[in-house]
Amino acid sequence: MKYNKLFDSIVIDNKPVGKNLYLMKIQTPDGIISNPGQFLSFLVPDKTFRRPISILNNHSGVIELLYKIKGDGTKYFSTLKSGESINFTGVHGNSFKVGKRNLLIGAGVGMAPVYYMYSMLKEQNIPALLACGFREEGEIPVCFKSEFDFISTDDGSYSNKGSIVNYVENLINNFKPDNICVCGPVIVMKLISEIAQRHNIFCQVSMEKMMACSIGACRGCVIKIKDNGVIKNSAVCKEGTVYDSRVVFYDLVEGGEDA
Repeated sequence: MKYNKLFDSIVIDNKPVGKNLYLMKIQTPDGIISNPGQFLSFLVPDKTFRRPISILNNHSGVIELLYKIKGDGTKYFSTLKSGESINFTGVHGNSFKVGKRNLLIGAGVGMAPVYYMYSMLKEQNIPALLACGFREEGEIPVCFKSEFDFISTDDGSYSNKGSIVNYVENLINNFKPDNICVCGPVIVMKLISEIAQRHNIFCQVSMEKMMACSIGACRGCVIKIKDNGVIKNSAVCKEGTVYDSRVVFYDLVEGGEDA
C-alpha cells in the first residue's frame, strides 16, 4: 500500500549497531502498513531534499530503520534521541513478490529490505534463506548477527571470506530457490542477476538511488529499463524500488550524492 502522505512520529530508540551503522525505531503513525522494498523519506532541518531510508521492519506499532552515516542528512539522524520528533513522507515504492522458496541476498546496508522480507516470510512459514555480505566484521549489525543464515566478509574477518557473489551458486544448488531478492551495490545486483538467469530463476532487485521528491516528479532517480523491448526511463522512487532483475541496464546506473 502507498500512502505518500506527511507524518510526524516519535523516536523510540536510536543507537549504533556497527561501523557507522545505526538502528532507529520510531512509532508507527496511524497504523501504517508497509511491505518489504518500500521506504520512507525523512525531513532534515535546513536541507532542501529529504533522505530516503528503506524500512527494515514494521510490527507492533514500531517501524525499524537501518541507516549508514554517509553525509549531513544521515549524520543528523544519528543525533536524534528517544522522545524527539521526526517527520517523513510515505509509504513510497513497490515491494518484492513472494515465491515458494525465497533466497534473500543483501550486501552492506542493502540488507534492510531483504531482512524485512525474511521476517515476513518466516512469520508466514514460507521457506526463506537470508544471506548477506559485508566488507568487514565491523559492518555487520551486531543485533542481527545470529539471524543470518549465511554471512560473508570481503576481508575474511568474520565467517566466509570474499564477496557474497562468490557463494550464490552454492546457495542456489543447496537451497533450490524459485525466487531471489537482492539489494546492495549495483555490481552485486548485476552479477547475481546474471547467475539467476543462468539458472532460470526469477530474480528481483531493489535499486538504491539518491532521491529528491520521492514521488516521481523531479526525475532525479531515473534509471534505464527495458519495457516490452523498448528502452525507457523509470523513476526508482515511484516505479521501483523493486524491479525484475532482467529489465535493468545496470551499467547505466549512476550513484547518487552522499545522504
